[in-house]
Amino acid sequence: MKHRRSIDLVASHEEVATDRETLATLPQWYVLHARCPACQHETRIDRRMLAYRYGKDISLARIGPRLKCIGCGNRTGNQLLLGRLPRD
Repeated sequence: MKHRRSIDLVASHEEVATDRETLATLPQWYVLHARCPACQHETRIDRRMLAYRYGKDISLARIGPRLKCIGCGNRTGNQLLLGRLPRD
């Protein structure tokens, strides 16, 4: 799956084990995106803001249920997607 800025988005279970991976152990070339199933709104998430708010040792699996869509206000079923930036 491709993001509109040509960043490859992969399902979180394909590349990284989200139940064991945390913000601190996630490599820097991964970017976080959130998608709302209700309105299909998708946005990039600042990982530094997440680390400040929830701590850098939070599991990636626990981030998805805490997300709220800024488009429609939905709090259920929001997905956390991982994108990998191109490396030289």
